[in-house]
Amino acid sequence: MRKKISLVTPCYNEEAGIRECYAAVKEIFDRELPGYEREHIFCDNASSDRTVEILKEIAAEDPSVKVIVNARNFGVLRNTYNGVLASTGDATILFMPADLQDPPSLIPTFVKHWEDGRSCSASGRDARSRS
Repeated sequence: MRKKISLVTPCYNEEAGIRECYAAVKEIFDRELPGYEREHIFCDNASSDRTVEILKEIAAEDPSVKVIVNARNFGVLRNTYNGVLASTGDATILFMPADLQDPPSLIPTFVKHWEDGRSCSASGRDARSRS
């Protein structure tokens, strides 16, 4: 039985890049983590654009995608917590941002750390680029 990795992606008005985020994460799993099952949970924080519509289209075609839609904006921490509660994976990766500011290429490193016995692994950066 394959181990399942859950990823939680908070969203707020991400229509321009949400498909790119989904595709990037899917490609990482297809290419670098083929032995793992993927569960990608998108938590929408009351977007006013087409984010939810696009996420529903993606989820209709990919059963590994779940969408949580908040009735109002709860802030990124509570929004992400909803995703953690809904996750069913053997391990969960939090805050995989929809804008790809934190690269999905880090996912295999996190999975390796988990497989090596670490219960928690984190990354950081000195500065974020502004778009």
